[in-house]
Amino acid sequence: MAHQTAVRFTGPLAAQQEALRTALLAQGYTLLSTDNLLRLASSLSRWLEAHTLGVGELNTERIAEFLADRRSEGYVKFSSARALVPILRYLEDAGLMASPLLSLPACGPADQLLCSYIHYLHSERCLTQSCVHSDSAVARKFLQWRFGDNRGDIATLKAQEATSFALRATRIHKVGTAKLVVTALRSFLRYLYLQGHVSVDFRGALPAIAGWRLTGLPKALPASQIRALLHSCDRRQHVGRRDYAVLLLLARLGLRAGEVAALDLDDVDWCHGEILVHGKGSCAERLPLPEEVGAAVASYLRLSRAKASTRRLFLRVRAPQGPLCSGTVTAIVKNACRRADLPVVGAHRLRHTAATEMLRAGGSLDEIAQVLRHRSHDTTAIYAKVDRTALRALARCWPGGAS
Repeated sequence: MAHQTAVRFTGPLAAQQEALRTALLAQGYTLLSTDNLLRLASSLSRWLEAHTLGVGELNTERIAEFLADRRSEGYVKFSSARALVPILRYLEDAGLMASPLLSLPACGPADQLLCSYIHYLHSERCLTQSCVHSDSAVARKFLQWRFGDNRGDIATLKAQEATSFALRATRIHKVGTAKLVVTALRSFLRYLYLQGHVSVDFRGALPAIAGWRLTGLPKALPASQIRALLHSCDRRQHVGRRDYAVLLLLARLGLRAGEVAALDLDDVDWCHGEILVHGKGSCAERLPLPEEVGAAVASYLRLSRAKASTRRLFLRVRAPQGPLCSGTVTAIVKNACRRADLPVVGAHRLRHTAATEMLRAGGSLDEIAQVLRHRSHDTTAIYAKVDRTALRALARCWPGGAS
C-alpha cells in the first residue's frame, strides 16, 4: 500500500481531517489525489482561521477571496473553484455549511452575472437542474463569444451581436440544437433586461429558427459500424465493460441517453428478463431485456461496478465516483466512434438505428412506437420513410412504361 503523507491542519477544519480523508478515498480518489485535496483543505482552514471565520460562514464571496489570495501567493495548481468542489461537497454533506455548489465562483468572464443568473433560473423560474445547466451554458458561451477573456461592460451589448450569435448557432448546430440555443439566449437576454443590465429587451432581435417536423430521414448506422463500436470497447478493463453495456442498451433497445443514465439497480428484473425504463414525462415502462444486453450488464455489475451508496446502475470510473449523466452517455458513444475510426455521432443516432433495424426485421410501426415509447404515432411515422419494402408497393409505374 502506498504511503500516506501526513498533512498538518490548523483552524476550523482540523477536526474534519480524517473524516474528509475517508470520504475522498471512498469516492475513488487515489492516495496522491487525496493528499493534494487535504493540503488544499488545510490551506482553506488556515485562511479561515486567519480571518476569524467559521466553516458555516463560507459563501461565494469568501470562496472567491480565498482563491484570489491563494493565487496571489503564487499557487498555480489547485487554485480554482473546480478544485474546491470535493471539499465543499463533503462540508455540505456533513451539514457544516449551506449548499455552495450552484454559486461557486467561476474563472471565466462575467462570473458574478452568471452566478446571479443561475440563482434566478432556480429560484424565479423553478427550472430543473438539467435545464439550468443547459441555459447557463449558453449564456456563458455567449458572454465568452462577445467579451472573450476581458470582463466587458454588459451595458454595451448590441442587438446585432445577439443576432450574430444566433445565426452562428445555425451554422454550427443542427436545427433542433440551434432552436434550443436561441431559446436559452432569449431567456438570458430577458433576464438582463429585467435586472436592468441592458436598457432594451433584445429578444426581438433573435430570428426564429425555421424547422419543420418529419421533413428529414432518420439516420441509422449500418450493422458493420455498430459492430465496430462494440468491438472498440476493451472488456478487459472496467471502463470497457461499462461502455459496452451502455452501447448495447442504446443500440438494441433504443434508449435515450438520459434514460440510460437514470437506470437504477432495482430497474433490472433478472427473474423475468425485463428492464424498467424511466422515460419522458416521468413515465416508467418495462421492456424485455435481450440476452446479449443482460449478459453485458451482468458482467459490468459483477466485475467492474464499484461499491457506492448510490443505487444508480452506471457509475463514473474516475473519482469522484458517482452516477453518470446524460452528457457522459453521449460522450461514451462519441469516444467509441473515435476509437473505431468512424464519423462521430451522438447517442440518439443509435436510437434511430434500433428503430430502423426493427423495421427491417419485419416489425410494424406500432411495435416500434411501443419499444421506443413514443406518445404520438406521428413521431414514429418518420420511420415509414425508410421502409423501402412497403414503399415499393405504393410506387406507381412511370407513364409510358419508362423506368
